[in-house]
Amino acid sequence: MKRLTSILAAIMLGAGAANAQMQDGPAGGMMSPSHGPHILRHQSSAGFDATLAQLQAAVETRGFKTFAVIDHAAGAASIGQTLRPATLVIFGNPKGGTPAMQAEQLMALELPLKMLAIEDENGGATLVWRDMAHTFHEYGVEDHPAAEKMSAVLKAIAEEAGR
Repeated sequence: MKRLTSILAAIMLGAGAANAQMQDGPAGGMMSPSHGPHILRHQSSAGFDATLAQLQAAVETRGFKTFAVIDHAAGAASIGQTLRPATLVIFGNPKGGTPAMQAEQLMALELPLKMLAIEDENGGATLVWRDMAHTFHEYGVEDHPAAEKMSAVLKAIAEEAGR
């Protein structure tokens, strides 16, 4: 029994090490295995402030409504703490979200759409979002036309904002 446990532990450690590199994610973004394969990332070629402004512009030009912009670093500063820049932009369109919630009302936990702009430890800006095609699957909503559309638009927004 101890030998079987040791073998299983070695296999799991090996699998973890094999997944410790950045890989292409399901929706064409980059995924970070430490955060799961369904958290996608796009490294921006601009700084944080420019990337955040470009993210908000990309959302607006597509006709989405911005519901909230949450500056987590400002929140940390309000309690005397520090945090690298991290701003969550929450946006959407009832035309896209309503059919998803009609298929499964619990999708309201995931909608409106969200994209996080962060400044990484090297001073670069990264955009982070959930793979919505997988999110639909997690809620048991299969082959819904909004799933791929949401995934594609999030990828396009990240690519535009990260130029």
